[in-house]
Amino acid sequence: MSTLPDRYDVVIRGKPEGPFSLDELRQMNLRPTDFVKPVGQPEFKELREIAELSNLLDIPYQATGPQYFATLDMRLLATAIDYFIACCAYAVLAAIYLAGTSNATESIPALLIGLVIVPLAKFILCVMTEGSKKQASIGKMLIGVKVTDEQGKPIGYGKALARNLAKLVGVATLGIGFFTGFFDRRQQCLHDKIAGTLVIKDRLI
Repeated sequence: MSTLPDRYDVVIRGKPEGPFSLDELRQMNLRPTDFVKPVGQPEFKELREIAELSNLLDIPYQATGPQYFATLDMRLLATAIDYFIACCAYAVLAAIYLAGTSNATESIPALLIGLVIVPLAKFILCVMTEGSKKQASIGKMLIGVKVTDEQGKPIGYGKALARNLAKLVGVATLGIGFFTGFFDRRQQCLHDKIAGTLVIKDRLI
């Protein structure tokens, strides 16, 4: 049974147009390299990359690996957003804690120690979200990037855990492991090389 959607957007002369039905696509004489996406999906793909659709339109299927990679500044922005969200969550917990105490001054040391929750919460959230179907933390989702393996496929929770643990190597190298992405064609930081992952961005937004 076909799982193909009913309507598609197509990039025509550099602009997304549609939606078009499958019958309309058949009449458009599309090329293998034309960009197509199901209505409601975030990313356009070359027609030849969509196996079932390309087969129905008599176009040879050709899988291609990731070609568009998130730059280091995009990744740093996503990380900043994730930490901001974790800090906001901690601030809410701290406010609840302070509301239940009679001496706020004596609670300050406990609150400072509790700051360790922030990076821990960010770590857990990244593993859960990058390993999910979304393939991205909240920060990455907001700026339109996601984490994949080196073939562009979802990484799952195991590899998401390995990737985030490998970031400790970047910390141990005083940040050098993170900035190696500047000199890599695929923008891979050291922890991505260790885990075999990529951070990719949509080709057309």
